[in-house]
Amino acid sequence: MIKRVTKVTSLLIAAASIVSMVPVMAADIQKVGAEEGTVYGAKSNADGTIFIDAELNDEDGAVYSYKDGKYTKLENADSGDTIGDVVSYDDNNYLEMADGDYYIDLKTGERTDDDIIGDIDDDAASALRKAIKSDNDGRFADSTTDDIVDADPYVRNTGSVGMTTMFGITGKWRQYFYDLDADATVTFGENDDYTKTTSTVYSDDEGNYMDVDYNLGKVSIYSTGAAVSIENTEDTYELKLDDDTTYEIKAAIKNDVTWDEGPEYITRTAKLSIFGRLKTDDDSETYKNITDEVYFGSKSNHHKQTAINDSDDNKSVTVLQRISKAQASDDIDGAKYAKDVKTYFITDEDGVAQPLLGLGDTDNASSDSHGYGIITGQTDGYLASLYRDVANNVQYTETINLGQSDGYYYTDVDDADSVDVESSDSMVIGCGDVYALSDDGYVEKFNGKESAYEKLYKVDGGMNEVSVSLPMYGVVWNEDDGVYSIVSPKASTEDATATDATTGAAVTVTTAGWAKAADGTWTYAKADGTKATGWLQDGASWYYLKADGVMATGWVNDSGTRYYCNGSGAMLANTTVDGYVLGSDGAWVK
Repeated sequence: MIKRVTKVTSLLIAAASIVSMVPVMAADIQKVGAEEGTVYGAKSNADGTIFIDAELNDEDGAVYSYKDGKYTKLENADSGDTIGDVVSYDDNNYLEMADGDYYIDLKTGERTDDDIIGDIDDDAASALRKAIKSDNDGRFADSTTDDIVDADPYVRNTGSVGMTTMFGITGKWRQYFYDLDADATVTFGENDDYTKTTSTVYSDDEGNYMDVDYNLGKVSIYSTGAAVSIENTEDTYELKLDDDTTYEIKAAIKNDVTWDEGPEYITRTAKLSIFGRLKTDDDSETYKNITDEVYFGSKSNHHKQTAINDSDDNKSVTVLQRISKAQASDDIDGAKYAKDVKTYFITDEDGVAQPLLGLGDTDNASSDSHGYGIITGQTDGYLASLYRDVANNVQYTETINLGQSDGYYYTDVDDADSVDVESSDSMVIGCGDVYALSDDGYVEKFNGKESAYEKLYKVDGGMNEVSVSLPMYGVVWNEDDGVYSIVSPKASTEDATATDATTGAAVTVTTAGWAKAADGTWTYAKADGTKATGWLQDGASWYYLKADGVMATGWVNDSGTRYYCNGSGAMLANTTVDGYVLGSDGAWVK
């Protein structure tokens, strides 16, 4: 079995899964001391291991792994080489080095020149090809199922960094484009000016896939007193107007950008077009593009789209889609498609177009557009849209609120918040959580609920680079100043000794805070030295301590109400876990 632990780029780094329940107050900000050492590069891994290329303790540069306070030198890794990702293949974990030129076996410490990530990608492509070839019954061209025509992944960042996986929580999902069979090719327009010859396919490492250009969920179309709900891009729908005229309506969709892979859903933007023709007995009428003519929504709530992509070959409207990673029980010409899809228009509830930082529209920020945008699904259940102004070193972020009103699905946007940083290496994002290392020395996290940044850690003001992971184990550093700091969400506590003022005898003093036991479990000591039980708020997160004081993870049943705590113990809210909806207070809604 193949499992990718993480796959990210130098700027897009896996971030901590911390639920924002209330704003962090000043007293909650943990101050992290600085250590002496020249760090050239670092990468934090999801299991709490940090890899550092540095000169430490007056020794020459070397690559170290750091975990639980212990540094281990990786003798076969060369200082100066780029530290990549940890990947798992054939039951071994490997550290990618020098952009894949070689890997370090983390079990043996040995170096291998095998193309580990290339092998993982090849195996994943083979698994997908096998699955589709077995299922295909006219959806895809035979040549495509024999050999993937275009397995090119979507491109992240400024367009210069290609990724072989989707950016997200597992790193196991990929995007492919498969050629449609000749009979499945879509052609519309008076001059056949709209043609779709490929379809977008999402697949994980094991070959579980969906054709995501079929299911639309429900897109309601309204015109002159009549409305119809379009569910997919294959069927024809009848729109019966008040004057007894009937139009045949069809939809078409093309992938724009795949943005984020969450626990259950993948988020993308796409170009949606609506075609219609007058229904006649002889079917002589040609389908015409009517995207800019119809209203989207129901009879009671419908809106024309003002932001129309009007190219020479086709008019379309950009929509945001949330696509489930689960397959539907049915198929389209043998091919699997997504079980659940929701298609949202980039407007507010009243149909007013919303600028999105993630799409490069900086109307919601005081930026002069020298950077790039990102849309990502947050672990607190919100979507974040951000813009990185790399010319002025500012990260702007806003919350996208997904809503539905009488059949109209919309994406209302909150006001943006921003953080001034020292450099582009001070901005990090991953698993839906957006982080920045501010130029005044704070590690800050964007709170989707409040649409605002929260200060989590105070570090040396000179720090200008950061890497963090799940849960927030990380490192911040300044190469020129020769300082760095290790940060973590729960600092292990140790009992300290003091002298009794009356007897002069040595006594043990229990330090309040989190403590990690040898078996890996966490407890929390209160100021009086007793273990906390029940619900505990620590900073921006809530944790549940069982009767024995051990921190709970997974599902928690508290007096008949169920909650879910992630792997770091933080309670989740405003999201869906295992198909169950969690409300704003974290309680299982349905």
